[in-house]
Amino acid sequence: MADNSEIKQWADKLDTLLQKAVAARQSEDLTRVVAIQKALRQFREDSPDFADSLDRQASMTIFDLDLSVTEDSVAKIKERSAEVARLSKLISGVSEEAKANANVLSGKFAVQAIDAATSAITSFKQLKNELSEAKPDEKKVADDIDKVLTSIQALRNKLENP
Repeated sequence: MADNSEIKQWADKLDTLLQKAVAARQSEDLTRVVAIQKALRQFREDSPDFADSLDRQASMTIFDLDLSVTEDSVAKIKERSAEVARLSKLISGVSEEAKANANVLSGKFAVQAIDAATSAITSFKQLKNELSEAKPDEKKVADDIDKVLTSIQALRNKLENP
């Protein structure tokens, strides 16, 4: 996945093109309109795979520039600009979430959960051994139960709050 700065650069580039599209359409200069349509096509060709949603906005803007009523065209392009800003934030948020989940993917939390489970199992074995004696020490049994409960809670915390 691309980093946030790369996503922002592509979104900013498209936003700049959309602003130019508004100016070109408002000027009603056919040469400027054709030039910006060409620039939007080039944006789609140059953009990386992760920018598909931005590419769709560029494509729709090309068609918006061909609308017969200037005000309608400008309004549609401004809507596209707002959508690009929303998409940029959305893509950035997904990127941040992926980074936050890197510890899960690296196995860090799995190892911690396994360690907690191992501790719980060890505590259960100690408790079983203590209870299987002819005359179990009640204080020792109570301590072992506390260890088991602490280990189980630690495991639960690792699993619920990685």
